[in-house]
Amino acid sequence: MTRYYLAGIIREDDGSGYSVYFPDVPNVAAGGESVEEALNNASSGLAVALRDLAERNAPIPAPSSMEEARAKVRAEREADELPFPDDALFQYVAAPELDLTPVRINITLPRAVLHEVDEKARLAGMTRSGFLAAAAHAWS
Repeated sequence: MTRYYLAGIIREDDGSGYSVYFPDVPNVAAGGESVEEALNNASSGLAVALRDLAERNAPIPAPSSMEEARAKVRAEREADELPFPDDALFQYVAAPELDLTPVRINITLPRAVLHEVDEKARLAGMTRSGFLAAAAHAWS
């Protein structure tokens, strides 16, 4: 079942765009020049932060209610001496799949592509599986 986290989206008074806050997930930095760009960056930032927690076997925080999320974002803004506007947006953002159990798969690639994957993995000091996993993470 997909888990959703609330993102607080604040339009900055200085015209620099939008800042995004995930009050339940530490170390997510996201923003953008538009709400759409900010949400896209927020989704990527949330995925990176939650996967990092999962890889370290750290506890995955539970999502807050709307009231709790709003209060946490307000408190964070006030701690940074920034205004909390009345028109702050809150949007649910889907968390990535966090089950890190290894699964054996069988894929088909052209021989030249497989050679390229293996060579890049070797140069990076990685296994083929590790390289392909890292490439998938980099794509998000």
